[in-house]
Formats: sequence, structure tokens, C-alpha cells
Amino acid sequence: MFVMLNSRRKPEIDYDNMNFTQQKFSRVYGDDTEFRTKFYNVEELISSPKITPADYKELFPMFVFDVTKQSEKLKISVTDIQIKAQFSANAAANTQAFAVVISDKSLIFQSDGQKMRVEY
Repeated sequence: MFVMLNSRRKPEIDYDNMNFTQQKFSRVYGDDTEFRTKFYNVEELISSPKITPADYKELFPMFVFDVTKQSEKLKISVTDIQIKAQFSANAAANTQAFAVVISDKSLIFQSDGQKMRVEY
């Protein structure tokens, strides 16, 4: 799974060997924890919601892409954002995915169920 900002990929390195079935998800679990610490600017013990690795795997499998460090060109122009994922098996029926975008700009997103666009 990765994010494309125009033509720039984040993260640049794949989540190699990630496998929830085989308990191999420490990198994404760590990215989630690290983001909360940096975003709220507090220590991990304070910012942690106390989600255990088992709860993360079964209840809260979140992928966090911190794209705060971007070139000034991306910050002042319209940015095409794509989230891409590849799975080793089909997702279960009725699986839902959500995206949370934290930005310092006020935007309104509209979706037709397949694609999202920004309304200014």
C-alpha cells in the first residue's frame, strides 16, 4: 500500500513481507504509533490509545502515510492524491476503507463512490 502525490510515491520503500495472517505487521503498527507522537507532539506513552498489536490486527488495521515533508511546489499547487494497495487475497465482503486527510487548508471532498474530487 502506498500514496501517490502527483508523481511522488510515499513511502518510497514497499512494506515488504507484511502479512497480517503471519503476524508480520510491526512496521505499519509502528508508523501509526509514531505519527500520533509527532502529530500531537507528546511522548508515546501519553499519545498511545493503548491498542495492542492483536487489537490493531483484528480491529484497527490502519495505514498512516505521513506526507508532511513535501517540496514547496506541492504545498502551493493542486495535488493529485491516489491511494494504491495490493492484496494477496480478496478482501472480505462488505469491507470498507476510509481515508482521513489532515490539512492546513479547508477543502470539501465529493465522491461518486469510485473517485473523490475537491470542491473549493
